[in-house]
Amino acid sequence: MMVKTGQFPFQEEWKRLVATLESSLRLHRHEPGTLTGLDRCLHQRTGGSIGSLSHLVRAAALTAIIEGGERITKDLLDHIPVDHAAEQDAQVSA
Repeated sequence: MMVKTGQFPFQEEWKRLVATLESSLRLHRHEPGTLTGLDRCLHQRTGGSIGSLSHLVRAAALTAIIEGGERITKDLLDHIPVDHAAEQDAQVSA
């Protein structure tokens, strides 16, 4: 059964969540602070969905490993498609 949850507000909790995800990355060339510096952008891209954020960061990390860059950048994140829930939230917000 699918449960629809609301948007996580862009507040300190969101910023801490992004920081926690970033601190768990094990990429050799990732510069700490990159994701936390993009917290507002990540919130907009994911519609504030924690699940969508997790999927986006995971996909970016896997891409960074496969491509050999070993770091997540804004450019890389911009090329990672978001999941269906995030797309739906973005359409509603527009």
